[in-house]
Amino acid sequence: MITEGEILDAIHRPLGARSLDGVKRRTRAGMGRCQSGFCSPKVMEILKKEVPMSVDKIGKNGVGSEFIVGENKELEDE
Repeated sequence: MITEGEILDAIHRPLGARSLDGVKRRTRAGMGRCQSGFCSPKVMEILKKEVPMSVDKIGKNGVGSEFIVGENKELEDE
């Protein structure tokens, strides 16, 4: 039950979080029963918006641990 404010604080600290594990170490987000299964997409969205960085550059713990490596399919504009 970590708030968005706690995640934002972890990102904006001196030596702030730049990965999912960085946020996890500073806030314990992802330490629950699901082990980040539900909160990872939201934390990635917050990192993308606040750092700013591309979502495909966000990793679990540094370079080489990225989750998103490509697009699955093109989305059509509605």
